[in-house]
Amino acid sequence: MKIRTLLLAILLLGVTTLFSAPFKNVKKILTQPDGTELHCFASGDEFYNRLHDADGFTIIQSAKSGFFVYADTDSRGNIIETEYIAGVSDPKALGLNPNIMISQEEYHKRRESKMAYVNVSKNRDDAVLNHGNYNNIVVFIKFKGDKDFSTTTTKLESMFNSDGRYDVSMNNYFKNATYNQLSMDSYYFPVPDGDIVLSYEDIYPRNYYQPYNEVTNPEGYTNQAEREFPLLKRAIEYIADQVPDTLNIDRDNDGYIDNVIFVVKGNVGDWSDLLWPHMWSMYGEEAYINGKRVGTFNFQLETSTYFTVSTLCHEMSHSMGLPDLYHYKSNQDHLSPSGPWDLMCGNANPPQHTSTYMKYKYGTWIDEIPEITEYGTYTIEANSWQGGRRNCYKIATDSPHQYYLLEYRNESNFFETGLPSGGLLIYRIDTRFHGCADYNGYDTFDEVYIFRPGGSQNQNGTINNATFAKDWDRTEFNINTDPYPFLNKGQDDLEFNICNISEIGDQMTFTYCPADTEIVPKNLKINVNNNDKVVELKWDANEFAESYKIYRNGELLATNITEVSYEDQYGGNTAYYEYYVTANSGNEESYHSNEEVVYVGDYSEYTIIMSTTDEYGWIGGEITASFDNGMENMYFTLYSLGDKEKSFIAPKGTKVTLSWTSGWDDSVCSFTIMENEETIYASSDLKEGVLIENIASGNRSCVTPENLTTVIYGNHVGLDWISIVEAESFAIVRNGEVIAENVKTNTYIDYEVPSSGTYTYCVKSMTSNCMSEPSNEVSVSILKVNYSDLAVEYEVKDKSVVLNWECPELIDGALKYSDSEYITSEGSASHHWGVKFPAENLKLFNHTDISSIEIFDACAADYTFNIYNGEVTENSTLLYTETFTTTNSNGFVKFDLSEKVAFDNSKDLWITVKASKPKAIPCGEFCGNLNSNLIKIGANWKSAIEYKLNYSWLLKAYTSASEELSNNVRYNICRGQRVIADELNALSYTDHDISEEECYKIIALLEGNMIASSEEICVAPEPQGTRIFPNPTNDYIYINAKDVINVKIVNVLGETVFNQDTNNTSFKVDMRSFESGTYIIQITTKTEIIKEKIVLAF
Repeated sequence: MKIRTLLLAILLLGVTTLFSAPFKNVKKILTQPDGTELHCFASGDEFYNRLHDADGFTIIQSAKSGFFVYADTDSRGNIIETEYIAGVSDPKALGLNPNIMISQEEYHKRRESKMAYVNVSKNRDDAVLNHGNYNNIVVFIKFKGDKDFSTTTTKLESMFNSDGRYDVSMNNYFKNATYNQLSMDSYYFPVPDGDIVLSYEDIYPRNYYQPYNEVTNPEGYTNQAEREFPLLKRAIEYIADQVPDTLNIDRDNDGYIDNVIFVVKGNVGDWSDLLWPHMWSMYGEEAYINGKRVGTFNFQLETSTYFTVSTLCHEMSHSMGLPDLYHYKSNQDHLSPSGPWDLMCGNANPPQHTSTYMKYKYGTWIDEIPEITEYGTYTIEANSWQGGRRNCYKIATDSPHQYYLLEYRNESNFFETGLPSGGLLIYRIDTRFHGCADYNGYDTFDEVYIFRPGGSQNQNGTINNATFAKDWDRTEFNINTDPYPFLNKGQDDLEFNICNISEIGDQMTFTYCPADTEIVPKNLKINVNNNDKVVELKWDANEFAESYKIYRNGELLATNITEVSYEDQYGGNTAYYEYYVTANSGNEESYHSNEEVVYVGDYSEYTIIMSTTDEYGWIGGEITASFDNGMENMYFTLYSLGDKEKSFIAPKGTKVTLSWTSGWDDSVCSFTIMENEETIYASSDLKEGVLIENIASGNRSCVTPENLTTVIYGNHVGLDWISIVEAESFAIVRNGEVIAENVKTNTYIDYEVPSSGTYTYCVKSMTSNCMSEPSNEVSVSILKVNYSDLAVEYEVKDKSVVLNWECPELIDGALKYSDSEYITSEGSASHHWGVKFPAENLKLFNHTDISSIEIFDACAADYTFNIYNGEVTENSTLLYTETFTTTNSNGFVKFDLSEKVAFDNSKDLWITVKASKPKAIPCGEFCGNLNSNLIKIGANWKSAIEYKLNYSWLLKAYTSASEELSNNVRYNICRGQRVIADELNALSYTDHDISEEECYKIIALLEGNMIASSEEICVAPEPQGTRIFPNPTNDYIYINAKDVINVKIVNVLGETVFNQDTNNTSFKVDMRSFESGTYIIQITTKTEIIKEKIVLAF
């Protein structure tokens, strides 16, 4: 009977330098010779294991009395028994030392003695055995008089052979870890009786296989092999004829069975090397199945604490040649080379992947590790991605035996969920050594070591925090960071530098940088300006740079550039251009900036519409796009369930080859490839290889703009973006509505922001025939302060103009993030919650006071409002507190404060609340700003988003002008395009000696920020006669005349539309409310009546 199981990888626990993971703190109950029970723990492996109490004090069995007693050491460091009975005496009070163990030298001596017989076959071929289908023999043994196995066949099947894609089984683990290159079938013997596990019953009882003790076990062994190997031989001979001769148990044809697992009834022995999970090879005894000899075997115990899928996978990995990656611990302050990041160093649940290096060298599941030899930015796939490609890189060091290895660990993968976190791991590999168990720190070092904060040649550091990612604010690795790069024997590496490590995603990116990056130009952005046929480059200024050089497609384009921008005139070319910038300082040229690509002239846009029915996407399946014009290959795949579109550009005339690489199951993969919105390929019955070859036909489409950014200019929002192709024009979208079209540049200022709040912007490229998909969306919170326009009166006196105005009034000074409708209420009565307004958004709130607070009333409760100024409320100044009562009116209610609250707008402003009842936080749609929904948990304020509350609090405040406002407003007087007076604190100004018509505008400033302005006023010197201007007009008519008494305007129907008396020599009429047409204006002075035809044309 065949039972599919993935090789019961034994040695459930075991710490061999090469072959196992150690037990730690396994609970034991021992019986003393007088019948009392001793509760203690077992830790160790098959080479050395010990008993100890909860405080680590070592316990051994007395050879004389048979009692378990505390251990000590003699003058030479040998472990000796004391007279102090464990569990009765107090080892601390007796001055004994905890954690007494054999020396590292003694440990290696024991290990070498046993390992000398491991891997009897010198012809074993891991490259063969580690691929394809693996057949395993599992043999069950019980000692004379023992009960039958309690473990069921169903349980064993779920651990070993379950083949559901998301099952935690050894079979499924190796399918994933080997990128579907290895599967396993296990066969149980004796053949089970349905769900009952049968076993061979030996001729000796359990104590026969435990160590000799004169008092408690005179039948025990003194030589482990002399008892163990005959036991295993008898078990093999018992089941040999049940194994079908058609079963291939020697796949590499070396004469030895590929793998045998012995599972023994019971738990680990009280003080035993034999009854401890271990891996060994049979020597001195010969046992055969169908002519194949038993060599290396695994020994496991049915009820052992570590009998888990993770341990099984660890031990099976040993059978495939993978070494252990941990140290024997001579003390508690030990170094852990790989910690929880590798199955061969510490087992997680479910079992985590081993490193890509181990998969490459020992598993042979990765063909090669690509070597990085040039500085640049690289994309890396996750170790666990089923494609098994582009998932690691190596970088050489000055040592011929050592190099750095980088890999990405994605904790969202099914078998990686037990990792401490996700991100980029950076390793030091030393090819002189085999694993890490032989480490001694002076001439034998680790083959594999992961850099981690606080780690050094003799300090373990924080191995759980080893990952790098922008998410963790750890984006660099060099001699100035923690951790820092060093080679074995403590040699610091001053030159190695990894920078710009990205955030965690389906993939990650990083840059291999020169050691000195201070002079390197940063943040290069390029844009195609279709109107002027130029490629616009701009980058951040660098204080160390004397000048810059511009490169295009690797060739020097321009030199001695002293600005931080450049324009490359491309004319009518059709091509793709890759640009970068270098800096010059002294006689040295820096490494180059980031590289950016644009496409000029005609092009095709290819779109790949991808779909899958599998939770893990295309499971390694992938489309590759390659080009004949030097463009780099592009790769397209799905990592999760759903549909996704990806696009790329190819200049007209480019040969584009699209190829397919198969994954685990091509039947779950489907896609359509389009060129300029026309289908050129639709998948069906996928086969690996070329899908289609296509020549880009051109005809331009609307390509999505990229890299939209925003900046706040007072009450306005500025937008900036790039286009990588020639775009005809752009449309600006705010909160889902188009607010501007046919914008010809790649910048825009939104002068019409309605009010304070959070707004979401995107940009689309457009032509008369198409509009692109939106760019990245950017949310920006603006706190807008609206003042009244300046109402200006003027008077002309001879050749002087006198301007008079009033201080602007504050109309709207709301402090709010959202005007969303009410959705629900959250929170408990103990919660403090609130909103924060950063100082950078309060620049226009100079000399304003908080006068009222508004909240959505969805709960009858008492609300206590606190107003703070500062970085965090604990370190802030409490400005005000007041309690108001709500009535559950289901609407916004505004509470006027008992007194106005002045605040410092150069510091953060907090408004916090505590309610008398639960469910009292009124919630609206989340606006996108994490300061809009703060909640206090313990001593920390955090966004409610972290607690899956995707709302913004419906809480606002309103400001009014302080008494100091009018004293601090200053005014600039503009005549035409020139400022003729600035920073005035008066409300009047006289401009002398004007000889012709002049136009004036007044701007009000509050601490340098414009808060209001007047309309433009055009004035002429006092006339000798009457003057009416401009004519025609589209807004105002200005009148200059002596001794004016009345101004009247009549339309063509003879109807009077304006009639006003005056005594000024200058007069302005607002015509904007009139209809377009011809009018007669009549000016009555003290001496005459003047009539003139005027034209109003909008």
